[in-house]
Amino acid sequence: MNRRLFLGGLIALSCQRGSWEANASSPIHLPSLQPDLSNSKEEFDENLIILLSDTHFFPEGYPKEWFNKIVKEILSKRPLPRNIISLGDLAYLYGREEDYRVAKEMFEPLEKAGITVTHAMGNHDRRDYFSKIFPEKAALSRCTDRMVFIVETPRADVIVLDSLQQSENENEWITPGIIDESQLEWLKQTLQQYNKPVFIVTHHPLNEVKLKDHLFNCPTCCGFIHGHDHRWRPGWEQRNWRAHEVIRTLCLPSTGYWGNIGYVCLKLEEKHATAIFEQRDFFFPKPLKEGEEKPLQWKLIEEDSKGSQCSFSYERSI
Repeated sequence: MNRRLFLGGLIALSCQRGSWEANASSPIHLPSLQPDLSNSKEEFDENLIILLSDTHFFPEGYPKEWFNKIVKEILSKRPLPRNIISLGDLAYLYGREEDYRVAKEMFEPLEKAGITVTHAMGNHDRRDYFSKIFPEKAALSRCTDRMVFIVETPRADVIVLDSLQQSENENEWITPGIIDESQLEWLKQTLQQYNKPVFIVTHHPLNEVKLKDHLFNCPTCCGFIHGHDHRWRPGWEQRNWRAHEVIRTLCLPSTGYWGNIGYVCLKLEEKHATAIFEQRDFFFPKPLKEGEEKPLQWKLIEEDSKGSQCSFSYERSI
């Protein structure tokens, strides 16, 4: 890795697209999604964050159709959320340049509405192509050669870390996540200065990124959120068997590739935050074709998650 990753657009890398096993869909045209906010007294909720993950965009793929539905829902909210955070695997398998061009177009209605969108890196992403298509976002990174961001809100901040291990081979991906040493040192110094509630988010789960001690050593850290597993899965992590301290954790659903399908509204209250699962479907490995009956197990999994919430306290017991 080197600094050229952040000069988005200066280096064009060539690649040839493979064939995709997916349902075809028409080109994306979303002008009707733009909201009319001319009569809105309060356009944005500064303490509402929409959490997305595992969009897995590619030109011919069905994930666009599911994401389009979510975009419409988000733009119908009043007030609008100030921030959206997408927790990685923005691209499909190998992070092709055309995947990010699709992503750019899919997120455009949200950006035009004035919503700030922040992207994490997942194991199917590539920083070079992300930087080329999203140079203005890559330029905001807090760390050299990694995509690391801080999303600030009045009541709590969100630190977005980069857990991608990027292969030198453009035709493979590396599944395990890791936080490199320079990024980890930056995180240590940053958390030492925090005096307000802060969430840590990565694409990969906590057992892979090895951040448990750093979370507990920061008194204001109130939660860890990740993607990768395509599931709505609240949990908690304990410091050790003697201490009273626990930290809430949450795994996010996919927006439309496989598994739990939907998004999460993170509402930042005065003393706690509540994550609400906006479930829209469940399927594996692909959506049903028209006329196919949904399997009973899919229905039961959906029922189990209906109305699910997960709460994060800003204060931890010691």
